[in-house]
Amino acid sequence: MKNKQFVTIIALIFALSLAVAGVNARPEYLRQYAADPLSKPELRNSCSVCHVNPAGGGPRNDFGRAFTQAGFQITDDLRRRFPDRFTQAQPPVSFVSDSEAIVTIDGRKFLIDTRNRSVREVDAAPAPEKTIAQSKPEPSTKAVPENVYRQGDVRLINLPTAMPIPKGSLWSDFTHRFPYSDPTSSSELFGLDSLAIPSFGFIYGITDRIHVGAYRSPGDVGRPIMLYAGASLLDEQKGDPLSIMARIGLEGRDNFKRTFTTSFEATFARSITRHAQVYFVPTISVGDRPLDSDPKFQQPGETAVALGIGGALNIRPTVALMAEANYRVNEKARYMNVALGIRRPVIGFGVQKVSVSRKHAFSLVFSNGPGTTFAQRSMTRGLLFTDDGLRGLTIGFNLSRRLF
Repeated sequence: MKNKQFVTIIALIFALSLAVAGVNARPEYLRQYAADPLSKPELRNSCSVCHVNPAGGGPRNDFGRAFTQAGFQITDDLRRRFPDRFTQAQPPVSFVSDSEAIVTIDGRKFLIDTRNRSVREVDAAPAPEKTIAQSKPEPSTKAVPENVYRQGDVRLINLPTAMPIPKGSLWSDFTHRFPYSDPTSSSELFGLDSLAIPSFGFIYGITDRIHVGAYRSPGDVGRPIMLYAGASLLDEQKGDPLSIMARIGLEGRDNFKRTFTTSFEATFARSITRHAQVYFVPTISVGDRPLDSDPKFQQPGETAVALGIGGALNIRPTVALMAEANYRVNEKARYMNVALGIRRPVIGFGVQKVSVSRKHAFSLVFSNGPGTTFAQRSMTRGLLFTDDGLRGLTIGFNLSRRLF
């Protein structure tokens, strides 16, 4: 690939990232404030929450500066420091009889008697003979440590991140690749006119540490269906020094009928302040076969060992630039006798936009790898008789969404 074409791709990525970063950035912060259940309703549409100028823009006020220092997150500390912008949470109430209740306010306890219409302070709550009901404040979501990066998607580009999957949540995982395209061809709309390989799956959190998933790719890569399970061994967002996500997956081609591959992988993620995170992803695939559009294609399986590295950098609180590389270290699994073989690592670049609620993410990516399952994501376009060098960087996108 000529240097001019490579520069064109990089310039396109940065241009798109800057365009995305500049759209509705500040209104997103106001929407984040408005979404807080303790924000004052009369201020939820006012730019004066963060800015000196009520119309918005220009210098920030004290709250705006504190909000920036908090990593653009609403924290309990902000609620305490700025009571003019937040209502107070409901104090804990204990009912000790039909007409008496004890309310705790700022560490002091008051006995309220509705029958006598009296209020008096008490040193300690009397032992209740009968408890009718007890009202407790809603537990607040534990804030993510300020020095920890928050992933926006279960994927970087093709490599997995260590994003935690909360208990009871269901996520969609959708990828779209155009491996037969030329991203520098404006006549083909930068490759979007070519044949696409869309893949789709779901992920469900059984507990805060364990999740399961299912994923399918189309016939151009053998119609594989992949079933997998993962466990969060360490999580930076819970105070651990790094995040480790381990997963095992079983994928079978021809809609899970034949040619089965078992993959074992682990994602090691480490934050570099809250603005960036680096990843290391080793993967072992047992019974691996090269890409083939015939799902009934049979060939003796190999054991493939791939090492992946990557990184993400926030250029805005909800916009990130990403890059990764994934290479098969054992020569047999590079299939040099099939098509052009896997001559180079799978590389990728992209820009990601995450919603303020962090329930939706869109990534525009460039990669020379057509596959996105555990085993296939370390295979390049060389197995499709296409250049897998920098000229092989083709356009694609990832979409993830938390459904509930």
